[in-house]
Amino acid sequence: MLKGNPKILIPNFFTGMNMFIGLVSIFYSINGDFFNAAWLIMLSAVLDKLDGTTARLFNASSDFGVEFDSFSDFVSFSLAPAILVFSYFSRIIPGSKIMEHPYFVAIVPIYVIFCAVRLARYNSYQSDDHDYFSGLTSTMSGGMIAAYMAFAIENTETFGFLLSTDIVAGMMFIQACLMLLPFKYPKLKMPKNKIVRVFSITYFLFLCCLIFMRRLPWLLYITSILYVIIGVLRTRKITVSISNMTEFDPEKEEQN
Repeated sequence: MLKGNPKILIPNFFTGMNMFIGLVSIFYSINGDFFNAAWLIMLSAVLDKLDGTTARLFNASSDFGVEFDSFSDFVSFSLAPAILVFSYFSRIIPGSKIMEHPYFVAIVPIYVIFCAVRLARYNSYQSDDHDYFSGLTSTMSGGMIAAYMAFAIENTETFGFLLSTDIVAGMMFIQACLMLLPFKYPKLKMPKNKIVRVFSITYFLFLCCLIFMRRLPWLLYITSILYVIIGVLRTRKITVSISNMTEFDPEKEEQN
């Protein structure tokens, strides 16, 4: 495989770094540095984007790369966010009282399981769709949780209510469901329009700078929410188009 196309090392390097950063995030969470753990998850999201981009750029896609990417995504966007959230609340809730919130204790592993199903389903029969993701991606979901936690932890005195176990558990459950619901989320490809292309690249680089500088997590979260809304609206548009095609009867048209 390597002899046939040594360029596969490039995207696989970013995939490996994605997993490496995800594991370091887990170590930070266990050690109680939740703010940096959240930002490391968002850095993993950048690396996940780079591995796919370089694979297409160098025509270096492979079955191995697809499987390796899924393992990395599971670590960085399933396990790391779940451990971040559970470790944080285990630290701020005294003693073993975290177990007095059974819904919260249950939802965290449910999120991990749903994420695993999402990744397995994509590898099984959705990877051939070049235009849309069916269901919210694990990368986007994990990044959203990280951005939310980074903002809430940084602004605990002002927005402490955001760190309620009810709110966080509800958010994780909704995102877990979104990963499996068949909403169509557009894949982030290079636009054909030059103006839109320049804007897209500039905004992506701007978001990357925010992640590297650890600034404005609320903007990163809002951007993700807008992407979720676009997926819901796009799915509705596709559904309406299919319904209109179904209602069209060629025989009746010929008779008219």
